[in-house]
Amino acid sequence: MPNADPLSHKEIEDRLAELPGWEAAPDDTRITRMYHLAHLAAAVFAIHIARIQDELNHHSDLTLGYNTLMVSITTHAAGGRLTAKDFDLARRIADIAPAHGAE
Repeated sequence: MPNADPLSHKEIEDRLAELPGWEAAPDDTRITRMYHLAHLAAAVFAIHIARIQDELNHHSDLTLGYNTLMVSITTHAAGGRLTAKDFDLARRIADIAPAHGAE
């Protein structure tokens, strides 16, 4: 399992460079991504993400909107700071997004 130690600002920037569309909060407490896709497809995408979260035992906030799904990830156990676990989850989400038609 990935380390839950907080990442430095430089490490966060480096990892974000490998995840197009993802952004870090200015205080490096979370990473977010807004996906755009049809409403029903967004709901199915959210369920797929929930399964991955359970597999990793690392859960993000998912906000289902009209034709959107907002994903927000942080590590509460690290004091709300970003860790390698957050980026591993984001990578898994990014990998499945195209199959759901998410942009």
